[in-house]
Formats: sequence, C-alpha cells, structure tokens
Amino acid sequence: MKFLLAFRVQLRQALSWPVALCGLLTAVLMELSVAGLIADHISGRTPYTSVWYLINSTGTNLLTLFVLPTLPFAMSLARDWDSRALPYWTVRAGIARYTVSKLLASSLAGFLTMALGLTLFVLANGTFLPWFASCTSVDYEAVFESGHIFLGWACYILHMSLSGALIGALGMFMSILVSNQFVAISAPLAIHLTVLRVMPTHLISPISIWHPVNWVESIHYTAVPGLTLHGKFLLTAGFCGLMCGLGCVCMKRRMEHG
Repeated sequence: MKFLLAFRVQLRQALSWPVALCGLLTAVLMELSVAGLIADHISGRTPYTSVWYLINSTGTNLLTLFVLPTLPFAMSLARDWDSRALPYWTVRAGIARYTVSKLLASSLAGFLTMALGLTLFVLANGTFLPWFASCTSVDYEAVFESGHIFLGWACYILHMSLSGALIGALGMFMSILVSNQFVAISAPLAIHLTVLRVMPTHLISPISIWHPVNWVESIHYTAVPGLTLHGKFLLTAGFCGLMCGLGCVCMKRRMEHG
C-alpha cells in the first residue's frame, strides 16, 4: 500500500505536459528527417512511398530513442537532490519505495513519450500516404500482410515504446549513481555506443534479441510477431527489474554516506 502511494505521487509528477511536449517533439523530428522523401513522393519521383517505409527510414533514432525519453522525468531525482528534498521523500516513502517508484515512473514517461510521438507521426503521414508497403524483413510485416493494419501498427509502436521505457529507466538509474541532470540525459546514449564497441557483436547474430542494437533501436527476428513482442517485453522488464534492485542498493549507500 505504501508503495502504491509513493508510486502515485511520482506518477502525478511524471505524467504532465513534458511528456506531451517530448512526444510532439519526437514526431516533429521524425517528420523533418523524412521531409525529403515526402517531397519526392509529392513530386512523383517516388510514387511508392508508404508510412511504413518512412518510419523505417528516419535518421533520428539516436536522438528520439536515446535522449527524448529521458527528458520528461529522468532528471527529477537529480533535481530532488539539488533542492535537498531527497531526505524528505526517502523518510516519507522509504528509500526502496522511493527509488523503485522513481524508476518505474520514469520508465512509464519514456514509454508514453515514444508512443505519443510514433502515433502522431503515423497518423499525420497516414492522411496522404498508404499505411503499408513491404520494405523490410521485420516480423510485424506479417501482421500487415495478413490485412490487420491497425494491429500491425499497434505491435510496432508498442515494441518501440518499450525501448523508450528502457531508456527512461536507464536515465533515472544513472542519476542515482551520479546526481547530475546532464548525466541522466546523456548517459543512455553514451552507454549504448560504449556497449556496441565493447561487446563482441560479431559473435552475436544481428537478428538475435541478445544483439545490443536490438535492445533499443532495432527489432529482433523470431518469425512469429507475438514472440517478438513478448521477447521485447521480457527483455525490457528484466533490465528494469535489474535497475530497480541495483538502484535501491546504490540509493541506500548514497543516503548513508550523505
């Protein structure tokens, strides 16, 4: 019960106008990145352009997936620390409950940021472009090709929104380790680029869920769309659960040492 109360407090702070603003900014940046493709379609040079083609051709992933999901709420813990409000919240809610509620609220804010941005992008372009035309080998194409356009988009948006949830939680987790708002924003991208260089990715199949590219910015392949989405959910939940456990330990040590 106490955790639910603490989580509700954090949700009230997280689910506010910054989520809507960052979602809108996500859609605008994606739209700008494909403006040339849209212009070519309008002029008749590429008549077969579709919304599916556009969303797989955006060049803004490093910004929209690794930075924007952290903006609505991941900096809030660093702000609490700077304003000396952290001891008050941890005494009121308990260190573990405060830490977990912060991480989950930031994860949800990141999820909604991506979900809103992608939905706006799809709906805006769907007003004048075909919803789908096969152009990749992503599992979710099978859903589109079976005639379930809405379900296909729902699966894709949910999959990428889980990436936003993971990055939102990661930004908050890093701010537990280093109480700095800039760290909360920049650390997820820095970690992603570092992992790609440190891990022996040449030994991992590029379509495997264990390839670091598929943790956030790409989609792994299973040949069954339901299994792909289920695997993404389990991966995200596993990483978030790990960050919650480690975050509680780090926060307790941090409070003990002032």
